[in-house]
Amino acid sequence: MPPTVVFDLDKVLLAGDASTLFLSGRLRQSPRRLVPLLLAAPVLLPGAALSRSRPLAARLMTRIAIGNPVGADVDAVAAAYGEALARKPEAAVADAIACARRHQRNGNRVVVATACEETLARGFLAAVGLGDLDVVGSTGTLWPPRVRWARGESKVVMLTERGYPPPWAAVYSDSASDLPLFAGTARPVLVNGGEKAGRRIERTLGRRPETVTWR
Repeated sequence: MPPTVVFDLDKVLLAGDASTLFLSGRLRQSPRRLVPLLLAAPVLLPGAALSRSRPLAARLMTRIAIGNPVGADVDAVAAAYGEALARKPEAAVADAIACARRHQRNGNRVVVATACEETLARGFLAAVGLGDLDVVGSTGTLWPPRVRWARGESKVVMLTERGYPPPWAAVYSDSASDLPLFAGTARPVLVNGGEKAGRRIERTLGRRPETVTWR
């Protein structure tokens, strides 16, 4: 089995917030979708504020913003990101995308593990030419009622369930919240992280992470 390399999404491959970028693109495509989003805001906003319900709120927001049959969600999300990136290309982190491709050329399996809702994550990756990468992200379904938030230790559990158990060849993240991932690799890489995050990771791991500044 080839070595696995794990990338976070927000602040690593995507500069900014995935939901905000998606909505900016989708509402440019279809301004009339603002009306149902505003009507749903009393449900969506409290749901997004609570970590336990955030993936479900993101999924509902995506469905309402798209408003088409479910089967085409990833393609529709990718098109919305494409619209947004045409106006804000710097939101796709070119250095990170190039690094992911180098790992693939070197024979590594590259997987994205993210707290972002999985459909949004897959759509963004498709929009930037990384649609062939697997994604382990947060999920939420109304029926059966179920929410899984891919954050911290749960990322390790979900990666393992999907066939990507540690140890990993490298892990790229912007945050010390991914310490459980960093603990599972000999090569932790802190992306655009501050000194405080670097010291916290060093205290836990007993060694400094690699640091990179990507744009």
